[in-house]
Order: sequence, then structure tokens, then C-alpha cells
Amino acid sequence: MRLREKIWLNVLLVFLMLLDGSLSYIFGGTLHRYPDTMIIRLLVLGLVLVYFFAPDFPHLLWIALILGLFYDSFYTGILGVYTFLFPLILLLTRWIAQFFTPAPLVIGAIYLIDLTALESCVYGMNTFMGLTTMSLSDFIPDILGPTLALNLVLFIFLYLPLRQLILKLDSTY
Repeated sequence: MRLREKIWLNVLLVFLMLLDGSLSYIFGGTLHRYPDTMIIRLLVLGLVLVYFFAPDFPHLLWIALILGLFYDSFYTGILGVYTFLFPLILLLTRWIAQFFTPAPLVIGAIYLIDLTALESCVYGMNTFMGLTTMSLSDFIPDILGPTLALNLVLFIFLYLPLRQLILKLDSTY
């Protein structure tokens, strides 16, 4: 993979990270309506798709770590949460992917497993740090369920365009 391809894939991942926050801000009234909260995770979708469709992309774990640091800086204000969770999500993806042949349904299932792990870890960290008093019985139907549903719909609509873009960026130059 040439330097130009690496740069464009990094630009795509940064764009998805910024789009996460922008869409959350624009549709905040709809996505964050009490008691349900839906969290857009386009960056995780991008990381998973880059893992599957740009296998020659080097240092994806380091890129995920750096993007996690920026994500923490921009959106949470607490450094370390996404900095370590994004690379762990990629390691989980790598571990699960070794048992299956990549297909859209399998990649979608892995994406949902990754989101479940990510949101559960974020909830666990927030509970540990005392940033939330929400019980697990409230977290699952109020945050995890709507988040998975929203991201499944986004996956269905964005899978083919992002796949084609990543494949094009991976083989253009």
C-alpha cells in the first residue's frame, strides 16, 4: 500500500469521526430523547470495514489509538476511554473474524458485537468513575438497544458505499 492510499484511508476515518459528532449535534433532539439515547458510531463502522477491505493497511491499531485520543479530546473530555477501547475493538474484530469467512452478514454481526462490547465498556467505565448512576437494567433498553438499532440501519445503508470507497482507495494508485 502506497503512502497516498494510507493518507486517504486516514482521511476517511477522520471524516467518519467528525461525522459522528456532527450528526449527533444536528439530530441531537431526535437521538437523545428521554429515556432513549441513540449513539452514532460511524468511526467504529469505518474501522471494521477498513480492517476487512484494506488488509494491507498497516498499523491500523495505532491509527485506532490515535483516533481514540482525538475522539476523547473532542467529545468526552476524559482521555483514555476511547483511546484504549478502539484498539481493543479492532483486536476483538480480528479474533472473531478468524472463525468466519467475510460476508456482509458476518461483517454486520461482528460490527454489532463490537458495538455491544464498546457501549458496555463505556457504561462500565462511566459507572466505575461515578459519572453515571444508571442501572444495567436501564442501560440495556434505553441506550444499548436503540444504539444497536440505529447503527444497524446505518450499516445497511452505508455498507456498500463505504466498501466500494475503501476498495477504491486501497487499489487506486
